[in-house]
Amino acid sequence: MRILLVCESSHLYESGGRVVRYITKLLKQHDNIVKIVVLSEKRDDYNLGSFYKENDVEFLPVRKKIIYRILRFIYNTEEINKFSNLLNTFKPDAIHFASLDHNKPSKFISLATKTKAQVVMQPWTMHFYCSQGFGFRNGKQCTLCASGNYFNAISKRCISIRGIPSLFEKWAVHRNALKANLFLSTNVEFDEILNKYGVKKSNIFRFPVPFDYTFLDKNGEKTDDYFIFYGQANSHKGLTVLIEVFKKLPEQRLRIYPMEPLPKNFTSLNNVEIINGVNWKNGLADAIINSKAVLLPSLWSTTIEYALWEALQIKKAVILFNVGAHKEIFKNRLNAMVIKPYDLDSFVNAIIEIDKNDELRAILEENGNVTLLEINNPSKLYTQLMECYTAQ
Repeated sequence: MRILLVCESSHLYESGGRVVRYITKLLKQHDNIVKIVVLSEKRDDYNLGSFYKENDVEFLPVRKKIIYRILRFIYNTEEINKFSNLLNTFKPDAIHFASLDHNKPSKFISLATKTKAQVVMQPWTMHFYCSQGFGFRNGKQCTLCASGNYFNAISKRCISIRGIPSLFEKWAVHRNALKANLFLSTNVEFDEILNKYGVKKSNIFRFPVPFDYTFLDKNGEKTDDYFIFYGQANSHKGLTVLIEVFKKLPEQRLRIYPMEPLPKNFTSLNNVEIINGVNWKNGLADAIINSKAVLLPSLWSTTIEYALWEALQIKKAVILFNVGAHKEIFKNRLNAMVIKPYDLDSFVNAIIEIDKNDELRAILEENGNVTLLEINNPSKLYTQLMECYTAQ
């Protein structure tokens, strides 16, 4: 089978890039012909490892200046012509848009749906309809723009007037994306959002955000007395809620490793330490391994976040809110500590129990890792991919 993967990133140390790399690995183990189109320039990982040497990867940068974004609405620009030629030359049986948002030119999707290929959309954040990326506003999930009225983002002050061009792009992507054969979804809450977006239930296919658990070969064990939060330090990730939790836990320590730097005065709590500039290249794995547990207080209708997969791979206990994919994957005290959103007292008690109860922590670590391996079983994932690429 000839499969075209279209993505923004194939970077070794980015979740989107690692998803594409793993899907490619799964497909090529079964003699499929895979071509990857990356909508960016070559990055600093280009000479790391053998991925780019062993795979057919074409970089097709999408110009982001406003003039080019306007021109793409009027006529076929250089990148659109290149994508059209690629489709005509490669002749894919399936075209998998591995992440869906307005950064992909809508004409790419239109061209794809005019071929005979099976067209698959894989949104794993809410960026395909939400200007802020995660469909989270005023402390809860927001789907005001999902129906297509993207100017809600202006009236609700989610973006400024400067963001208006992106709203037109979302509208155009929305119109063309609904012509795709399938949308991949990780959970029931996400299904409901796709329904509001206009996707028929029959066109929704269950598929996780796949994770290659050979990325790290380290297992975790308690070697220090802190809990850890890492990743995007935004409201939808529940970081402000976590700060409130640790106000109630003056004897417990929290280390925050944000993806983007946070100001040191983000919090005045003495038991909370912000450590900027640490990532997978320079010590994040060791920081996770040395922690007691990973805290994932996401509040949006989350897909399966890579921070969660990474914690389970390293065999760390996790404490999380019962939202999105978490509802369907985790059972409280079996493979995670699962808390009702905004229930600070229960979150506090979970941290205390994880700290004191070595037996419970060991159960969560082992069962969490088993959950990771079951969902990301290569044979199972490959079968699911083939089913979605051939579904009628």
